[in-house]
Formats: sequence, C-alpha cells, structure tokens
Amino acid sequence: MGSEQQPITFGELTEVDVRKAWPHEAHDFTPWLAENLERLSEVIGIHLEAETIEAQVGEFRGDILATGPEGQSVLIENQLEWSDHSHLGQIMTYLAGFDARVVVWIARDFAEPHVSAIQWLNRHTENEFAFFALKLRVVRIADSPLVPIFEVIAKPNNWERQVRDERTGSRAENVKRYREFWTHYARRHPGDGVKANHGLANSWISPRKEAPTISLAFSYASRHAGIFFTTQPQRGFSQDVLDGWLDKHRSIISNRLGRQAHWKNFDTHNRENWDAICDWLHEKLEQYLSIIEVDPGQAGQTSGMGASVPSASAS
Repeated sequence: MGSEQQPITFGELTEVDVRKAWPHEAHDFTPWLAENLERLSEVIGIHLEAETIEAQVGEFRGDILATGPEGQSVLIENQLEWSDHSHLGQIMTYLAGFDARVVVWIARDFAEPHVSAIQWLNRHTENEFAFFALKLRVVRIADSPLVPIFEVIAKPNNWERQVRDERTGSRAENVKRYREFWTHYARRHPGDGVKANHGLANSWISPRKEAPTISLAFSYASRHAGIFFTTQPQRGFSQDVLDGWLDKHRSIISNRLGRQAHWKNFDTHNRENWDAICDWLHEKLEQYLSIIEVDPGQAGQTSGMGASVPSASAS
C-alpha cells in the first residue's frame, strides 16, 4: 500500500489597502493601468488599446482614453476612494467631450446611488453605449506578491452575448474594412507612413523627433475619423519627457488646432467617402507634424507645413 496522503495546507486570502499598491492615483495607478490594460480587457471582455492619459475636456482631465476593437472611444475614470458625485458628473462631461461609447468607472467601492446611476444609463441608452462600474481590490496570500482584482459591480444587460456576437460577426467584418481602408490611404498618400493592410482602427505615426506619437483613427462602426497626439511613453521616452513636451507646446496646439484631439463624422460605410476621409486625415496630419517642428521659443512665427517623412508604428 502507498504512503498516506499528506493533508493539503491552504493559505488565507487577505485584503490589502489599494494605496499600499498605488500611493497616488494619477502618478501611480493611472500609468500602471494604462500599461496593463489587458487585465481590464479580460474583465469586461473587449480588447483595449491605450491612446491618451490625462486627456483634457475643458477644465477636466479624463484619466485614460482608449480605443475598443470596433474603433470606439473608451473612457476609463479611476478613483482610489469610494465613488462620489463629482466623478459621476465628470464622467458625463467626458462622455460628450470624447464622444465615448464605453465608460469604465473604477473605484475602491461604490455607493448604491452611483451603482443605480450606471444601471440606469445602461437601461436607457442605445446598445452602442456601455457603462461599467468596477470595484478595485488588492489581495495577497501570506507574503505573496500583491494581486489586483477588478470586481464587476454593474455592466450592460446581455453584455457577454453582445461581445460574443461581435467577435464572431461584426468584429471580423470591421477588421476587413480596416485593412481595406488603410490600404486605400497608403495608396492615396504614400508619403504619410501609413502601413497598408493594417487591421486596427488606429494607425500610429512616429515622427523621428522626440515627440508624441500621432494616432490616426478610422472608426468604421461609429462612423467618424479622428487624429490626436498620444501621451503614452514610447521609444524609451519617459512620461515626464512627453508631459514636458506637451506643456511647452500647449499654446501652439491650442492656437493651431483648437483642441488636442480632432474628430469628424463621416459615412465610413460608403466607400465613395474614403477619398475625402483620407484627404481630411492627411491635412490634419500635416498640421500635427508642423507643430512638432515648431520651436516653442519661436511660437509667434509661422512654421512651414513640411516635415520629415515619418515612420509608421502599427501594433
């Protein structure tokens, strides 16, 4: 007979204060989340690509602006404390300012009125909108590494079925359209650095100078196109370096563009409009590239629209 089986020993799961993991929301948690969006994607069931952190609408700043698999804007608002009315109001402001279709509100915990507000929004808005309330937890067993957990408190009805249908149907169709559109763009404006046959809603242009990447967006499902500077660290540049660049160029961006992000509605389903969409994005890209070439100390002078040929960065 074999030896007796040894009893199994289980550890005890303990809760840890979220601020032990991230002391500061803006400096610690938001950058961490932007670099680890796959954790959030697993929870809500859709792939997310971070575009901008601390995106500005008026006097407010949204924590993270991301792009969903259909090219839709996804707003992520963070709190390391309990939910409050102030953040609920800010979310409604950002919803309009960023033309967001998916809103993810993350907090240490949620007051019942705020859960009810998210549930009400899911019941009374069209199917293209989705609102989530996620409780942020941090746990560990004994001296194990800290483990972050996103617990779903509120989400749209039938969300899993909707995501499954999109993955098997419209998602594949949209990827096909993205490839066709960016191929069309690359042929029409070959010097812009856009890669043909690119299967995502966004195509990223990385100038050769130390400056933010430029994101071109073609949202087939939401029927709009857009362009904006991303503020995620890239190519070895720190967040502080990119934030410093934006601070120095903020007045130039405001004077030339009016807003940091440019969006325009198009009937993206009609291929006859694709030339106009490509030309509009090309014109805006030239404006963005010209800003990169400007010396902030000479901001009062008019700079040429020409710029060195950029390289494409598509992921």
